[in-house]
Formats: sequence, structure tokens, C-alpha cells
Amino acid sequence: MTENTKKAPEQKFGDEVQETQNKFINSNYITKINELVEQGLSVYLMQPKTSIPYKGSRGHLSSVNDIKELKRLIEAHGDDSNVGISLVDTGLVVLDIDRHTPNKNGLASLKKAGITPNFDDEVIEKTPRNGFHIFYYIPKGFDMEKINHNPLNGVEIITDKITVAPSFKTIDGNPVSYEHFGKDFIHANLMPDWLIELVSNVATGGNTQSGRVPKYSVKERWEMVLNGFSEGERNNQAVSVSGYLLRINVDPNIAYEIVKLINSRSVVPLPDRELFTTFKSAYEREKQRREKGSK
Repeated sequence: MTENTKKAPEQKFGDEVQETQNKFINSNYITKINELVEQGLSVYLMQPKTSIPYKGSRGHLSSVNDIKELKRLIEAHGDDSNVGISLVDTGLVVLDIDRHTPNKNGLASLKKAGITPNFDDEVIEKTPRNGFHIFYYIPKGFDMEKINHNPLNGVEIITDKITVAPSFKTIDGNPVSYEHFGKDFIHANLMPDWLIELVSNVATGGNTQSGRVPKYSVKERWEMVLNGFSEGERNNQAVSVSGYLLRINVDPNIAYEIVKLINSRSVVPLPDRELFTTFKSAYEREKQRREKGSK
């Protein structure tokens, strides 16, 4: 072959490379992009190994579902660009479980809350920091506008955009990829009941520090009966126990006496007035829940 001989561009996604305007696009990369488009998802590109859109792009607000336009963008920016999809109007949400540090471990937070989910049949992407993105469809009629987006430490619900494979991030100086497991995004399951309950548990009143009342397992509540409330979690635990007793139809007067007994066993008990206010808040919330349920 002479120096002036030019190879015709290959058109199939399965070829080793694709040559367009003298630029080679990795076929695995363009195949992944095409799969996203075929699923009806809108795609946008970001600077390599980052979540930063390219200059002139508005990120997911500039996402497109047009393979020709995306090829043009790949030619302009390169096939090492990170890839994101817009979740807007797709019916999809993402459960983001971080495992960045021992102090920010979403799986541990779920376990502490008495939740042991099985993700075997879910659409999952493993993130470069060993976290997980689990994709779900929103059940019909469920109002996502009122959910708690950060229900637990290391657990977040994402509703606008998400970075997906074949993207990379730099971890300790090395490129680490996002990895896709399971079915296509469009075959995701509905949000499970435990997740709906978790994100619907939005705090009212003065609990502004965490944004929600933490959920404790039945075992943990019985441990409170024995050992009292833990310092730093006294109000949250008092609300949790109060609400639990009222939900299982314990007489409010008896429930309050039980809560006072638990408080008395605490290393640093809550003041009586504060305990009463906390119990009353739980009582009013349970009363409202029952009134709504009877309509």
C-alpha cells in the first residue's frame, strides 16, 4: 500500500476501529454509545475522567438521542470522553450507594437501618470508588418531588443525571472504569417497597440536621430498652421508639411511660420537657398518618 492510499472508513460498530475524517474512534466506545441511544436514552459527553462537561455544553441539559450528533461530538472531543445520561423524563432513578471511606459506607448504613436488600436481579453499575449505582423505574403515581434524596449516610437518590460506563475516574493516580452489570437500563425493575419507604421518610419539625428520622431495626429498639438512648442520637432514637410503639397500637399513655423508662436508663437522659416534646411530635405524626389512611 502506498503512502497516498487511503483506507475506506468502516461502518460497522463491531469493527476494531472506525475512521472518520482521519480520526479513529474505538469501536467498543461507539458501540456503548449506540446501545444507550437505542434504549431511548439521551447522552452527553464530559471531559476525560471527570464529571465536567465540555466548554459550550450544559451537561445533561445538552444531552441528545442522536447517534450522528454524538459521533460528531466524539470526533471533536475524543473517544476518551466520559459519558453521562439524562434521567429526566425517562422514569428512571438511581440509588447511589457510596463506599468511599469507613465513615461513609452506604451498605453499612442500610444494614444499620435494618435493610438487607438483594441486588442480584437489578441493573447495576459499579463506580470507580467501589460504590454502586442501582437503576430503578419509578412506580406509577409515586411523587418523586417530595422524596428525601439523602435518606442515610452514603445513600443518595439521583433523579437528574448520572455518569455511566464506559467512563473512567482517576483513583490514586490510576484510571478506573465504571462497570455495567445485569440488564439494559430500560429493563430495570420498579423501586422496591423498602426503598419507597426509606425515601418517603422525610422528617418534619426541627430535625434539620439529618433531614430525616433515622430508621432503627426492632433489635436495636429492644437494645435501647435495655441500655437507654445513645448520646448524640437521643432525639432520633426517642422519635423512632415512640413512633414504633404507637404504630403497633400501644396506648399512647403506656407508650410514653415506656419511652420515659428507656430515657431514664440513658447515660445522659433527655430533659423531661424535651422528651415530652419529642414524644408529642411522634404522636402527632402517627395521628396524621392514620387520618390520611382512613380517607
